[in-house]
Amino acid sequence: MREVVDKKMNKLMNESGFNIARNLKILRKERNVTQKEVARHLNIDVTTLSHYETGIRMPDIDTLIALAKYYDTDINRIISNNFD
Repeated sequence: MREVVDKKMNKLMNESGFNIARNLKILRKERNVTQKEVARHLNIDVTTLSHYETGIRMPDIDTLIALAKYYDTDINRIISNNFD
């Protein structure tokens, strides 16, 4: 079931043109932390985080939730085309 949800979410994000990669990078730079620090906190590989920030991969819903909590924001800000 989770794989189906993740695939649908990835398809929606890609089709809708959400710029998750750009938004994640902006959030990280606003917080003035390295990819290594974020990856360590989320218990993911730094390469995985790098792939999220470059758009090579899209985070699953659990990772989006964890990223939103880490950056003290909501998922809408991460997936929004209109990042403010």
